[in-house]
Amino acid sequence: MADEFGKNCTICENETLGRYVKATEVIPAGETILLESPILILACKGDKRCCNCYRFAQQYCRKCSIAPLCLDCAEHNDEFDCNVLAAAGAVSLPDVRVDILKKHFDTYGLLQCLLLHENPQTRKTFGKMLQMEAHLEKRRNTKIWQEHDRDIVQPLLQSNIWRGFEMAPNINGDFLQKILAIWDVNSHEIRAPDAEIMRGLYPQVSLLAHNCCPNANQAIDDQYRMKVYANREIGRGEVVTNSYTNLLLGTDERRQILREGKYFHCTCARCEDPTELGSHMSSFICSACAGHKQESYIVKDGDSQTWKCQKCEHTLRPEQVAKILEKSKEEMFHAHGDYRRLEYLLAKLCTILHKNHYLVVDLKQEMANILRNAILNSRRPNRQLFERKIRLCQDLVLLLQTIQPGMTRLKGIALYEMATSHVKLQRLKFEENEMEEDDLKKRLKECLAMYRESIRMLSHEPPKTPEGQLLKNVAKEFDVLQKEVENGAQSEGDK
Repeated sequence: MADEFGKNCTICENETLGRYVKATEVIPAGETILLESPILILACKGDKRCCNCYRFAQQYCRKCSIAPLCLDCAEHNDEFDCNVLAAAGAVSLPDVRVDILKKHFDTYGLLQCLLLHENPQTRKTFGKMLQMEAHLEKRRNTKIWQEHDRDIVQPLLQSNIWRGFEMAPNINGDFLQKILAIWDVNSHEIRAPDAEIMRGLYPQVSLLAHNCCPNANQAIDDQYRMKVYANREIGRGEVVTNSYTNLLLGTDERRQILREGKYFHCTCARCEDPTELGSHMSSFICSACAGHKQESYIVKDGDSQTWKCQKCEHTLRPEQVAKILEKSKEEMFHAHGDYRRLEYLLAKLCTILHKNHYLVVDLKQEMANILRNAILNSRRPNRQLFERKIRLCQDLVLLLQTIQPGMTRLKGIALYEMATSHVKLQRLKFEENEMEEDDLKKRLKECLAMYRESIRMLSHEPPKTPEGQLLKNVAKEFDVLQKEVENGAQSEGDK
């Protein structure tokens, strides 16, 4: 399977979704739906990356004087592009202003797109790119339009390099804005060699509809190929969906990102449910009910701006909600990296926000990361560290089972973190004579189940990615623990 959907999918179209993908037969969980290579990889705005290896660039190609290169790359690998750029500069000299292109280095990504048309071998690819959704009129004269015009479109036009291109008669401001819009709307974030972010354009993947509880996942390998696979069983006739945004955000935040970046209002089941499928990732604790020792939550009433308790008549005004969130984010910023302040802030926020509120979840994830490092750097971590980390991981796993019930890498990572802490905690209890060896063996078998589920969650991650490397470690630890359980559990000190 390469760069096209298999026989179990078909491409459909309607007014609501535009072009989308539907399953023509049952797709089992874990089955690959698509494997696609990007038609181009571009640096994110503000980054200057080598056109060969995508590391940060410090020089330019000696031949064309335009393509950015890192210090380890001596020349432009794409001979055709290099020759076109060099020739275009020679044709229009002295009118070509390479200095403008170098000053506004974001123009190079747009040049790469235009070069797809110049090369006969990639001209069809350029045509496919132009067919992708741009929402051009919705973007016209917006802030992003003006920024692109100032930083990319006008500098490229003023450089005159385009006058040497075959398609020069078609190049104008609107045409260039359309290409930039296609990238903004359809590109996917991919990991650069330095672990920073780049953008890749995958035309087939872009056909998948969005859902805040998607039935398909994406994984990108070291060759930047994107694999799309079912994270649960997808029924015949069901729309195949993925997520265009961070699923650990609240509804208003997700919708704002989708509205500003993808130009649509999400009406998926999670967004339409004030409780977010019972996860309450945007909910506030009702102080009035809490004062009467009752548990209830304030949720947003549909698309209105009203926030109302589910039991009583207590409400919050939109400006109150905004102020609470702004103040919480400010306190989280100042507490960053300080575990004691984070614990204090968590206790405080849990009197205002639901324990699954997206800000609380963000706080818990940071705390779990700090505990992981503390455990790794301690010669003999105390049991409180393990117990606290386990509770934090449990909270995340339970939440993910609600909003992402299928296979997810985040759940796999959380299960692994929880399992390793459980193993060490049980061994510590055994060493302190709090349990017999049979009890230890029983507890370690429970840990094996966590490892096994973590492996299942991570099993589709490409081997050379960080998640793929983690999968190898999980599998090794699972094998060691399984042998230990089979041969008789014992403490690390007895080995």
